[in-house]
Amino acid sequence: MKEFLLVFRAIEDTSTRTPEQRGATMELWKNWMGGIAQQGKLVGGQPLMPGGRLMSKTELTDAPFAEGKEVLNGYMIMKAKDYDEAVQLSKPCPIFESNGTVEVREIAKMDS
Repeated sequence: MKEFLLVFRAIEDTSTRTPEQRGATMELWKNWMGGIAQQGKLVGGQPLMPGGRLMSKTELTDAPFAEGKEVLNGYMIMKAKDYDEAVQLSKPCPIFESNGTVEVREIAKMDS
């Protein structure tokens, strides 16, 4: 099995949602991730707090970042035999309910 990183991005501002809406969304995420976990393919993942800092060699910028319209919402690491399986497991992701995206990237193995 290979490991894949899923990066979740959305444009929608979730801070305007009611507690009930946030709870319903969290339930969708728990169910989706729980299904992957039941298959023994979930390695881990977490939502990310708003804000952050973007670094380059010469600059440090506090969020929000003017050049980005999408917000990095979270990440997940899962196991899959190949990209096709990783994409299939990603298709029911709740981020699509808010017109978000999932970037699927294979994690390279580092020689020790």
